[in-house]
Amino acid sequence: MDMIKKFNDELLQHKTTMQEDMQQLKTQQDVLKISYTINEKKLMDKMNSSITNILNRRIEGKESEILMKIWINEFKEIINNFEKLRKLKPKEFSVRLNEISDTIEVFKQKLLD
Repeated sequence: MDMIKKFNDELLQHKTTMQEDMQQLKTQQDVLKISYTINEKKLMDKMNSSITNILNRRIEGKESEILMKIWINEFKEIINNFEKLRKLKPKEFSVRLNEISDTIEVFKQKLLD
Protein backbone atom coordinates (compact mmCIF):
# COMPACT_ATOMS: atom_id res chain seq x y z
CA MET A 1 0.00 0.00 0.00
CA ASP A 2 2.86 2.30 0.85
CA MET A 3 4.37 1.69 -2.57
CA ILE A 4 1.12 2.61 -4.35
CA LYS A 5 0.88 5.85 -2.35
CA LYS A 6 4.49 6.66 -3.18
CA PHE A 7 3.83 5.92 -6.87
CA ASN A 8 0.70 8.13 -6.84
CA ASP A 9 2.62 10.95 -5.15
CA GLU A 10 5.41 10.73 -7.70
CA LEU A 11 2.89 10.58 -10.54
CA LEU A 12 1.08 13.63 -9.18
CA GLN A 13 4.39 15.49 -8.79
CA HIS A 14 5.40 14.53 -12.32
CA LYS A 15 2.00 15.58 -13.69
CA THR A 16 2.20 18.94 -11.87
CA THR A 17 5.71 19.55 -13.21
CA MET A 18 4.59 18.68 -16.74
CA GLN A 19 1.60 21.04 -16.48
CA GLU A 20 3.85 23.85 -15.29
CA ASP A 21 6.29 23.14 -18.13
CA MET A 22 3.46 23.06 -20.66
CA GLN A 23 2.10 26.35 -19.33
CA GLN A 24 5.55 27.92 -19.56
CA LEU A 25 5.96 26.67 -23.14
CA LYS A 26 2.52 28.01 -24.03
CA THR A 27 3.44 31.40 -22.58
CA GLN A 28 6.70 31.44 -24.55
CA GLN A 29 4.82 30.47 -27.69
CA ASP A 30 2.33 33.32 -27.15
CA VAL A 31 5.19 35.79 -26.64
CA LEU A 32 6.84 34.54 -29.85
CA LYS A 33 3.58 34.89 -31.79
CA ILE A 34 3.14 38.46 -30.57
CA SER A 35 6.77 39.29 -31.33
CA TYR A 36 6.48 37.75 -34.80
CA THR A 37 3.28 39.70 -35.53
CA ILE A 38 4.88 42.98 -34.41
CA ASN A 39 8.04 42.35 -36.44
CA GLU A 40 5.99 41.32 -39.48
CA LYS A 41 4.00 44.57 -39.24
CA LYS A 42 7.22 46.62 -38.89
CA LEU A 43 8.70 44.87 -41.93
CA MET A 44 5.57 45.42 -44.02
CA ASP A 45 5.44 49.10 -42.99
CA LYS A 46 9.10 49.54 -43.91
CA MET A 47 8.57 47.79 -47.28
CA ASN A 48 5.49 49.89 -48.04
CA SER A 49 7.34 53.07 -47.13
CA SER A 50 10.32 52.09 -49.25
CA ILE A 51 8.14 51.19 -52.25
CA THR A 52 6.18 54.44 -51.90
CA ASN A 53 9.39 56.48 -51.78
CA ILE A 54 10.79 54.72 -54.85
CA LEU A 55 7.53 55.22 -56.78
CA ASN A 56 7.36 58.89 -55.78
CA ARG A 57 10.92 59.46 -57.03
CA ARG A 58 10.18 57.59 -60.28
CA ILE A 59 7.00 59.50 -61.12
CA GLU A 60 8.16 62.92 -59.96
CA GLY A 61 7.58 65.35 -62.80
CA LYS A 62 5.71 62.72 -64.84
CA GLU A 63 2.34 63.00 -63.09
CA SER A 64 0.52 64.45 -66.13
CA GLU A 65 1.97 61.78 -68.43
CA ILE A 66 0.90 59.02 -66.07
CA LEU A 67 -2.55 60.56 -65.62
CA MET A 68 -2.89 60.74 -69.41
CA LYS A 69 -2.01 57.03 -69.71
CA ILE A 70 -4.63 56.20 -67.09
CA TRP A 71 -7.14 58.37 -68.92
CA ILE A 72 -6.37 56.65 -72.25
CA ASN A 73 -6.82 53.23 -70.62
CA GLU A 74 -10.16 54.38 -69.17
CA PHE A 75 -11.28 55.52 -72.64
CA LYS A 76 -10.19 52.21 -74.15
CA GLU A 77 -12.28 50.40 -71.56
CA ILE A 78 -15.25 52.68 -72.27
CA ILE A 79 -14.94 52.06 -76.02
CA ASN A 80 -14.58 48.30 -75.51
CA ASN A 81 -17.68 48.29 -73.33
CA PHE A 82 -19.72 50.55 -75.58
CA GLU A 83 -21.37 47.62 -77.38
CA LYS A 84 -22.57 46.38 -74.00
CA LEU A 85 -23.80 49.89 -73.19
CA ARG A 86 -25.88 50.07 -76.36
CA LYS A 87 -27.76 46.95 -75.28
CA LEU A 88 -28.84 48.53 -71.99
CA LYS A 89 -32.31 49.93 -71.38
CA PRO A 90 -32.51 53.69 -72.03
CA LYS A 91 -32.52 54.64 -68.34
CA GLU A 92 -29.53 52.38 -67.53
CA PHE A 93 -27.75 53.70 -70.63
CA SER A 94 -28.30 57.26 -69.46
CA VAL A 95 -26.97 56.48 -65.96
CA ARG A 96 -23.87 54.81 -67.38
CA LEU A 97 -23.24 57.73 -69.77
CA ASN A 98 -23.47 60.09 -66.79
CA GLU A 99 -20.89 57.97 -64.97
CA ILE A 100 -18.58 58.14 -67.98
CA SER A 101 -19.12 61.90 -68.22
CA ASP A 102 -18.28 62.29 -64.52
CA THR A 103 -15.11 60.24 -65.00
CA ILE A 104 -14.06 62.45 -67.90
CA GLU A 105 -14.72 65.58 -65.81
CA VAL A 106 -12.54 64.20 -63.00
CA PHE A 107 -9.71 63.60 -65.48
CA LYS A 108 -10.13 67.07 -66.95
CA GLN A 109 -9.94 68.64 -63.49
CA LYS A 110 -6.83 66.65 -62.62
CA LEU A 111 -5.17 67.70 -65.87
CA LEU A 112 -5.94 71.34 -65.18
CA ASP A 113 -4.46 71.06 -61.68
